[in-house]
Amino acid sequence: MYKLVAIDFDGTLATDEKELTKKTIEVIKEASKKGVKIMISSGRSFYRLERFIDALDLRKENQCTICLNGGMIVENTTKELLYSKNLDTEEVEELIQLGKALKLPIMIYTKDTQYVETIPEVVRKNTKNLKGMHLKVVNFNQLNFNKPQNYIYKVCFIDKPEKIIEKREQISKEILKKYEITSSVPEYLEIVKKGIKKSEAIKVVMEKYDIKKEEVMAIGDGENDIEMLDFAGLGIAMENASDFVKEFANDVTTSNNHDGVANAIEKYILRGE
Repeated sequence: MYKLVAIDFDGTLATDEKELTKKTIEVIKEASKKGVKIMISSGRSFYRLERFIDALDLRKENQCTICLNGGMIVENTTKELLYSKNLDTEEVEELIQLGKALKLPIMIYTKDTQYVETIPEVVRKNTKNLKGMHLKVVNFNQLNFNKPQNYIYKVCFIDKPEKIIEKREQISKEILKKYEITSSVPEYLEIVKKGIKKSEAIKVVMEKYDIKKEEVMAIGDGENDIEMLDFAGLGIAMENASDFVKEFANDVTTSNNHDGVANAIEKYILRGE
């Protein structure tokens, strides 16, 4: 019996319209009533997931959310940080300089805000993703990264997919070894502190709630989901995932636009196949 289901958000739980389907909401509520912990595991900040947590009725005691690719675990009801690991000031400054050297738009993430010096064109055009985003335009030099409210958990380079692929190849081996660098969507190159991964955050939750690896199910579609799919007792890739991501999963469900999460939970939890 699976006791914990870790679910990626963009491209997995949410449709391309950044909404939840009726079936997804119903099935997750049913699994939750059976005592299964449903945990969103996302590259997003907690505040950007709250309305979906409420829609799924997950604002309950002993329910939590993995945010910022594993840099933060938040208790859904109290918003207490169960785990938090930010980039050091020197690391943030190094990554900002890297983004500028690569001539890529940069977005840096605190717990509750995203900072940019100029709004990336890709972000500006994506009005659905802009909805509810606490985005502030500032000069990065004016931010004191030693202040808790300015702790940076993730640095993103954002551009057209072909540009991201091209520029990623120019990143030095030294930088690649120093940080965790993944992509949740083709337009984003996401960088967090070394050792920060969704799979490692899941281990923290498992220890807290005494859950075994074989009792964990993970569902995802992106590069930043690979390690949690590979780690979980049961890893489910979305139909819309790349072939490379699917290699790390035990099974493939339907796409995010066709109730993939709901179908996987029905199959393995509600029907118990």
